[in-house]
Amino acid sequence: MAAKKIQEVNETAEVLKNMLIVQLALAGVQQRAIRNIVGCDINRVSRIARHLKANKSDEEG
Repeated sequence: MAAKKIQEVNETAEVLKNMLIVQLALAGVQQRAIRNIVGCDINRVSRIARHLKANKSDEEG
């Protein structure tokens, strides 16, 4: 039972980190700074920010 609760907490933390990356990217923070703030791999930041940039260019054009 305790292992399941720990897994749920870890999943929640990962979702919150993703949300923080999204909000920082929308605010225009550089990817390296986001990586330092969130404490994750630059590939994760790039993977998430790439989707935001694609959507933003679709709206402008």
